[in-house]
Amino acid sequence: MRRTPALIAVTASLALLAPAAGAGAGPADLRAEPRDPYGTVWNIVPPGSNGNIGLLELVEVIGGLGTTAVDGENAPDNYADQLEMYDALTTQRPGDISRADLDDLYKRAGFTPETVVSTDTPRDGVTIRRDQFGVPYIRGVTYEDTMYGAGYAAIQDRMFLMDVLRHTGAARMAEFVGDTPANVAMDQEQLRTAFYTPEEAEAQVHAVVERYGAEGRRLLRGVDAYLEGINDAQDALCPGGLPTGVECPVEYAALQKFPTDWTRADLVYVASLVGGIFGKGGGGEAGNARFLQLLRAKFGRRVADGVYRDLRTKLDAGAPTTASVDFSYGGGRAVEAGRPGVALPDVDGPTAPGSGHVARVVTRKLRPGERAPRGDLPEGELAELPPIELMLDHDAAMSNALLVTAEESRTGHPLAVFGPQTSYYNPQLLVEQVLVGPGVKARGVSFAGTNLVIQLGRGVDYAWSATSASNDLVDTVAERLCNTDGSAPTVHSTGYRVGGRCVEMDHDQHVEHTVPNLTAPGLPKTYTFDVWRTRHGIVQERTTVDGEPVALVLQRSTYGHEVDSVVGFSRFNDPGYVRDAQSFMRAASAIDFTFNWFYADSRDIAHFTSSLLPVRADGVAFDFPRWGDKAYDWQGWVGFRGHARQVNPESGYLVSWNNRQARSWSAPDNVWGWGPVHRSLALSERIEGAIRGARKVDAAGVVGVMSGAATQDSRARYLLPSLLDVIGRSPALAPATELLRAWLQAGAPRVDRDRDGHYAHEAAIALFDVWYEHGDDSLGYDVMRGGLGSLVHEVPRMLDDHPRQGVGSAWLDPPWYGWVVKELDARLGRHVATPFRHDYCGRGTLASCRTALRASLAGAVDAALAEQGVGSVAELTYDKAQDAIVHTTAGLVGVRPIDWQNRPTFQQVVEYTRHR
Repeated sequence: MRRTPALIAVTASLALLAPAAGAGAGPADLRAEPRDPYGTVWNIVPPGSNGNIGLLELVEVIGGLGTTAVDGENAPDNYADQLEMYDALTTQRPGDISRADLDDLYKRAGFTPETVVSTDTPRDGVTIRRDQFGVPYIRGVTYEDTMYGAGYAAIQDRMFLMDVLRHTGAARMAEFVGDTPANVAMDQEQLRTAFYTPEEAEAQVHAVVERYGAEGRRLLRGVDAYLEGINDAQDALCPGGLPTGVECPVEYAALQKFPTDWTRADLVYVASLVGGIFGKGGGGEAGNARFLQLLRAKFGRRVADGVYRDLRTKLDAGAPTTASVDFSYGGGRAVEAGRPGVALPDVDGPTAPGSGHVARVVTRKLRPGERAPRGDLPEGELAELPPIELMLDHDAAMSNALLVTAEESRTGHPLAVFGPQTSYYNPQLLVEQVLVGPGVKARGVSFAGTNLVIQLGRGVDYAWSATSASNDLVDTVAERLCNTDGSAPTVHSTGYRVGGRCVEMDHDQHVEHTVPNLTAPGLPKTYTFDVWRTRHGIVQERTTVDGEPVALVLQRSTYGHEVDSVVGFSRFNDPGYVRDAQSFMRAASAIDFTFNWFYADSRDIAHFTSSLLPVRADGVAFDFPRWGDKAYDWQGWVGFRGHARQVNPESGYLVSWNNRQARSWSAPDNVWGWGPVHRSLALSERIEGAIRGARKVDAAGVVGVMSGAATQDSRARYLLPSLLDVIGRSPALAPATELLRAWLQAGAPRVDRDRDGHYAHEAAIALFDVWYEHGDDSLGYDVMRGGLGSLVHEVPRMLDDHPRQGVGSAWLDPPWYGWVVKELDARLGRHVATPFRHDYCGRGTLASCRTALRASLAGAVDAALAEQGVGSVAELTYDKAQDAIVHTTAGLVGVRPIDWQNRPTFQQVVEYTRHR
């Protein structure tokens, strides 16, 4: 085992090691209780339940900082064991997965550990047992005992990650883990999304009590017990607040950081981080306004407005929906940019910074002891330790759900395979626990640091999950700038109009002090960031509207109320509250974040869309910024009856993969991809095939449906039929079209089932990737350029969503997929549910479009052959490692990359056969 000088230096700095408190019991095979009497639930949460690495594990098991943990080779127990199970799914052919395979691909998710490996009693009334996967089973005599145990066990599993998350939520990530450009940018983004002073964060917790009365007071007691458990566990792992315990996460010593007690404000900071990323929709009005004005400048108002309606895909009749019933929200297809409440920022107007702007940076010399211990480590060795950068995605929306009704199940009971996709982190952002106590019986996951409730999981005889709904609960507001001294305003002004008065914006200066460490060397710095707020929210930038200076503000309905949703989650966990689909939907209605919720028990499946949805005033448009005048303020909230929902659809299934919720439910302003091509088709088409006729489907079959969709190139699967039909017979292109057609006939997979290092159909994959995305000659540009010209590069949505991003998800939001198919199908004379008003491909005829498309494919063939230096398309290869899932490491020990699959990071397989 090689020990680097860095490891020796860290070890030397921890010469006095204190034993950790609360040592657990040894392993024992205890199966005292029967299996779940209501059915079976399986789940998986890679990489593993254990996310902490202490000094002894680092030295004795792993072998040093900056290494990669692989289960069975150099990982602590339960650090990466579920990663291996997760990766194994794609080695199985979807149609061959059996019920017996489920126990190899998932773990049983009951309320009693199959094998008790350890037992811990951190205080009277609290028992924490762990199973062979390291999952903690927490039982409390009182509600407060259960909450205490939740906090205590979370620190045992995710102490350093939780610390990273609370500092990130407070916009202090660079200060805590290291001064890197990515960490500074993450802090700036959080300041623009969810800035709170500690006093404001604390006040949020008290506001829950005011909103929910007795229910809120009970939760407040639970919050305090949860925080007490967190702080006691930290002291047990790192006695005295020093990084000196053998179980204290080694990152503290390496980064020269000291654990500090958690407060109510810290809980709010984590909740605001999660809610600001995974639970919001809208806020893209400024980009929409810019694109509309570019269109108008090129085509004139009438044509431009028609082109905008075409491309916006706001209410496309061909878009797949989750519910088959009708719910309306978000306005119609009209542009509505001429309404009196609409404020279109000037495209080339002057600008000034908003919140998150760096007002000052001061660099100073090192003080004694500030540099992290390095021994005689040369600069080359230091490069082995990558910086810790969480890089949370502020546009995350990657979950899916597949549920089958009792009528279409072989068992005569509903089935479900569902889960959230929160991207891939090590340790996993989601922490799994089992909570049992008065008013609480639930198993599942929560975002680390918010796990006093199970946010996604199962109850006694029901299970639930969620996908991001992206409902429009964020608006861009144009505040009219002014100066309180009466002088003429400019974009640098800091006053704004409220009625007839000019009032100063709230101004805070957020200060961060960074010091060098092993992963981020350099000099200490002090950053000072400006934060500006109006009565509507946080200022993003300042510019002009028709020459008038304005501040563009994001107003989010959940801003200042991120912890309110804990009430809904608490109801999910209460078997006395949730007894059926209807009571579940009522519980979900207390969640303000925008999610599609899914429910399954032994009788019903259900879908409910939660959001604190604003009722907009007359005179505004959903797609564009609105004036900050009081006349255009929100008019209240959409009630329960207005939220999309359905129980036991006649189709026999529910499918969600971040697609449209229901007919007449408009796409939010920042989502343009709810068109006729959507990745949810990969699930719905497969499940329809599985349940067609008298065949029906079982739990393993539903897993197979999900698995097949998880490795499909949905972009190619739904574009190639129209592309190949338009190209037609072309001898010069025959080798390329035959290659692509063979891949299409196989279902357009991107999978290496035998793990020989190569995708099947890799030549076709290599060619199609170049054809679809190749600079100015990309396929989407070639198809749409005839109508848009140079504006193909100005569309405010991305061209592609490719697996090579390394985060697992793919094929989500680009509207280009649907645009290409709609345009080509129109040229072929096929029915298009919501046809374009204008022509885009070639000169609007099939012949001209065919000419353009053939030239596009020929150019892609030439480019692909030249890039690889081969003579024929059959010789093309593809390095599948480009698509591999690479976990973002929020610590100093990583995990290995795994093969790509488009699948939730926490996933449940649900098969209930009885009900209370």
